[in-house]
Amino acid sequence: MSDPTHPTQLQPHERARLSALEQTVRDGLRDFRRTGQALSEIRDNEFFLATHDSFEAYLQDRWGFTAPQAGRLIDAADVAKVLEPLGIQPKNEAQARSYRAAAKVIEELEPEQQRVIARLVEAAAPDTRPGAEGETDGEADLPWDVPAAEVRIMASVVKKMQPDALVHHPDSGDEVPFDTLSNPERFEVIRTHVDQKTQAYREKQEAKANAPQAEKINWADWVLNTAAQNLGHGQRLEITVEPDGSGAARAVARIVDGGTGEVLSAGAGAVTLKKAVLNLAAELK
Repeated sequence: MSDPTHPTQLQPHERARLSALEQTVRDGLRDFRRTGQALSEIRDNEFFLATHDSFEAYLQDRWGFTAPQAGRLIDAADVAKVLEPLGIQPKNEAQARSYRAAAKVIEELEPEQQRVIARLVEAAAPDTRPGAEGETDGEADLPWDVPAAEVRIMASVVKKMQPDALVHHPDSGDEVPFDTLSNPERFEVIRTHVDQKTQAYREKQEAKANAPQAEKINWADWVLNTAAQNLGHGQRLEITVEPDGSGAARAVARIVDGGTGEVLSAGAGAVTLKKAVLNLAAELK
């Protein structure tokens, strides 16, 4: 909450900087980079103490933001800052945050390694020069043709290429230490590894997309429909929960003859009611 009776006195240069930062937030609410960077500086320098006793109160009173909202903007701005030297310019906060895992790896790399990733990104993206195949009306959409997962693969491969790492020479195929190769040879080795891992990733994603989708069952509706439509005279559908002897409990769904108590069908036990019912549904199939 604001505390006008006990404000923290800022130095003149701090007040000027706070004013400039708030103007940035005010003017740049549609620009997540500028907004996130400004909020980060206000937080890190505790400029908010000029009017509020916490950053959270400042966010709510001044901008109508919650702390998680501001945190996402700040995170996205931090990611965009890491990506910018690679030629990747996210169009919005969500796109930026999708690269968060890749950016975390990239931050750990040396400048020369980051330049290698920039070359890999450039090589992986389509040519958007005027007249080139894949051109998009002159707009450089090229970074968004390199998915976040693939940029992370690039960063991971570069990170693993330590000087003493044994690799295959791009010409002879002999196994040699990475640091014995020339710069062009190193890049060729890295690109080969990236291509192999990227292809494996794409094949895995394609297989996942083409895999038969498991039938989705609303377990509660299935219980009622099965009871109403499929149970014979005197039969009942039971869901029982019993201790399993280890201090936990297991649920079992089964169909029982009401007269004799005979279990006509039962699913495997499970730790949730939903799973128990789905196990029975699978058994009946």
